[in-house]
Amino acid sequence: MRNKLIVIVLVLFVSAFAMSFGPVFAQYNSSTNPASIGAPVRSMIELGSVYSNIYDITITVLETIRGKEAMGRLKMASPENSTPAKGFEYILARVKFEMKGRAVTDTLTFDLGNAPLQWVCLASDLTEYPKISVTVPEPPLIGTVKTGDSLEGWVAFAVDRKDSKPVMVFDPDSGGATGRGRTLFFKLYR
Repeated sequence: MRNKLIVIVLVLFVSAFAMSFGPVFAQYNSSTNPASIGAPVRSMIELGSVYSNIYDITITVLETIRGKEAMGRLKMASPENSTPAKGFEYILARVKFEMKGRAVTDTLTFDLGNAPLQWVCLASDLTEYPKISVTVPEPPLIGTVKTGDSLEGWVAFAVDRKDSKPVMVFDPDSGGATGRGRTLFFKLYR
């Protein structure tokens, strides 16, 4: 009996440890608990104007680049990219966005990256940084995502050099979603 109890406790411990490396679910994601770089966040969006359908999404910040290296990549992307305002520096984030329908008939698309409030950067005190207009490295995180597909690309933000913990926000209510889905938060720092 004692051996069985030890085995059960060991299995529970290993299971809990293994689950900690899995995706983060949206209910645990917040402005005070943003997802780490490399941690996929699962959530959902509702698409459709007359008959809406729910689609599962997974968003992962794959990597971030900040400061001089980000400026160098932006200059390589377009020599017309200017330096940020005094006291600011650029952050580039490479993001993967995946979408899956829940039913065979789920065939709507999601317009990613064109809406001005879809990707936003917040300071560590949660104030919003102004939007910037730069040409990002290829591929940009812009396009139409079909169910079962994914899109990967770059987004750019300008942040205060002194801000050590900026956060990126994804707003699901833009890009064709009909108002249902959680706002998701991602670390832009390690």
